[in-house]
Parts: sequence; C-alpha cells; structure tokens
Amino acid sequence: MVNPVNYQLHTSTGECLITIEPVYEEIAGGDLFATGRYILIDRGTTIGEIRVDGESVECEWNSEDILADENVHRIVEFIREYNEPELAGYLD
Repeated sequence: MVNPVNYQLHTSTGECLITIEPVYEEIAGGDLFATGRYILIDRGTTIGEIRVDGESVECEWNSEDILADENVHRIVEFIREYNEPELAGYLD
C-alpha cells in the first residue's frame, strides 16, 4: 500500500469508514522505505496505529475507541491483500 485507502469496517455497533494511511520513512538518497506501520483514522480522528512485521501485529490506540481483535485482524488481512490500483499493471 502506497497511498491512504478507505476501508469499510463492519462492527457490532455499526459500520465505520476507516482510513488506513501507510507510514514511510526517507532513507539515504531520498528513497522512501515502507515501515509496516499504518495509521488508522475514523471520521477525521486518528484512533491508533497498526504495525505489521511478517506474522507479528502490534496495535497502539490513541483513544478509547479500541478496535476488537477480530476487527484488527480484518484490517491486517485487507492490508496484506491490498493491490494498489495504479500499481496493479506493474505487478503482472
């Protein structure tokens, strides 16, 4: 994932539109490095961050709106399977 993407999350309290924003760091030479960190935003408010490293997943929450483990799992699966639309032609 290169660009922020919206994800429709179905929860027990209703549907949420979560924006998943990947975090990149600049390394030597000005290249960008994917960190495996993703900021989660709900209705314009940052609710937390997911860090994905192989099979390991860590979460850090900024608010009382903590997502249930099953919802975190859904988001992580979405991130892993996501195919950036404008990059899809380069991956074939």
